[in-house]
Amino acid sequence: MGKSINSSVIWGLLLFAAFAFDSCKQSGTTQSASESSANPVITSFDGAAGMLIDQLREQGDYVNSRQFPSMIKAPTVYEELDGNIHLIDLRKEDFYKKGHIKGAVNVRMPDILDHFENEILPFQFDKIILICYGGHIASYTTHMLRLLGYGNVYAMRYGMSSWNSDFAKDFWAARISSDFQDQLVSDASPKPPSSYQPVLQTSGTTGEDILHERIQLLLSEDRGPIFIDQESVFKNPDDYFIINFERKDKYESGHIPGAIRYKPQGTLGIPAEMSTIPTDKSVVVYCGTGHNSQFAVAYLRLFGYDAKSMNYGNNGFMHQKMMDEREKLSWHPYSDEDTHDFPYVTN
Repeated sequence: MGKSINSSVIWGLLLFAAFAFDSCKQSGTTQSASESSANPVITSFDGAAGMLIDQLREQGDYVNSRQFPSMIKAPTVYEELDGNIHLIDLRKEDFYKKGHIKGAVNVRMPDILDHFENEILPFQFDKIILICYGGHIASYTTHMLRLLGYGNVYAMRYGMSSWNSDFAKDFWAARISSDFQDQLVSDASPKPPSSYQPVLQTSGTTGEDILHERIQLLLSEDRGPIFIDQESVFKNPDDYFIINFERKDKYESGHIPGAIRYKPQGTLGIPAEMSTIPTDKSVVVYCGTGHNSQFAVAYLRLFGYDAKSMNYGNNGFMHQKMMDEREKLSWHPYSDEDTHDFPYVTN
């Protein structure tokens, strides 16, 4: 009899324990789902921003294509000078007159759309090449034109600084620096939760209308808002949301304190990623040279972000580190090898 009672008690305890464990497990699952639903990932944009991103996807999603970013090197331009190409020099008139590539026309950024729409037949050329001082303004403008469907437009890497040393001495050769490389950190900073929806003020009623209106507005702006210098960022890093637009291994080797890595391929055009970028704070994007970051800034500004590119990128604050790690991490530190002695004309 005693044996029977003891067995019943034991079986009762085992059943109770199993029920209690299962209840706790279910409760834990419910809590986790609740926490997850409290911060849902934004997978699409609302309103005009949603119409705009849909339009860009329908056009081929340039930012996630193999053509992005569309750049061309000075030696290739030199080899094709007698070919079916059109050269556009975006610099101020006085710089243009002091020296430019033979055949290049001088068109400032605010006038570029009028040039494309009323002065030339863009698609009659194999390539249209934009040229500036160091390749940055050309990168920004090239992206805008690519989004309008001009698939034959390229930015010349390093700008006129790559064409001849006479131009490099006041720009690329004068701007490389290692002044802040001792302030870099290797710890990764996490992305914020997906919670930001870009809001666009526009009169456009279709994605195509919104795209044209936004690009026209951005190209008419003074170029000042698209740049920021290294000193401003390092002096007050908390004032900015800093995006490192590089490979993971390069990010881990040392980056600006507080900088968050976003993939060059896999961020733009993807609401789940873009919605982690604050819409209420100045955004600074940087890469190795400042060229890729200008392509990124063009896209972010299209969606209303207050985005700026750090001029000259890593070359402007950690040049020696890039030289030291050139083979290991495939850095692109600017050097005399990037400047050529190609001929140019004046006036």
